[in-house]
Amino acid sequence: MEDQNQTQEAQSTQEPQEPKQEAPFGQSSSGVSFPTVGQPQKSGGPKSILIIGILILVAVLGFVVYKSATGKDGASPEPTSFENQIEGSQDSGVTSPTTQATATPKPADKASVSIVVQNGTGITGEAAYLQTQLKNMGYSDVTVGNATSQDATTTTVTFAKTLSQDIVTELTQKLNTIYQKVTTTTGTSGTSDVLIVTGLRKGATAKPAATSVPTATASPSGSPKPTATP
Repeated sequence: MEDQNQTQEAQSTQEPQEPKQEAPFGQSSSGVSFPTVGQPQKSGGPKSILIIGILILVAVLGFVVYKSATGKDGASPEPTSFENQIEGSQDSGVTSPTTQATATPKPADKASVSIVVQNGTGITGEAAYLQTQLKNMGYSDVTVGNATSQDATTTTVTFAKTLSQDIVTELTQKLNTIYQKVTTTTGTSGTSDVLIVTGLRKGATAKPAATSVPTATASPSGSPKPTATP
């Protein structure tokens, strides 16, 4: 009986213990919470929504840029015909032709051109006049004389076949500015490169024909008849 009383007193003297609380579901006893299935999580607020919107916008822009760079259906754009021609020429090793500079023709040597001028009008000084004009153009080898016929109205010119075309053109243009009518031919002009038989100059008239005079008996001591000046 005494033993039972002592036991009851000992129990009564012990402090009452608080009941142990169980941790809520999804949270450990150390205070760390874990997500639970089916339990809604708290929203991050407007800031989180703004960040998500920016990420979506960046992704859309990146996709658009990629599609435009790769072409339709992700295929790279096909090269144009011009690009194909360039690639073909590079692959075949064929180089495009380069523009070659044309050489400047060498001017004709006028000093080496021999010209014979014959007076065909019978007008004194016609051959000498043309000789002066030709020398002023740079032709130094010019000789003068009289033609067989002295009633020519048209100036005739014979050029050697080997003569430069530049010389032919220049002389023809010059003669056309001096004389009423000029005819040119190509062939053999004797020992010279150019043979010119003068006709009437522009504004000139033909020399009157000489009237017939009685033939006088020449004396043995008569002086020789003078020749006309070219």
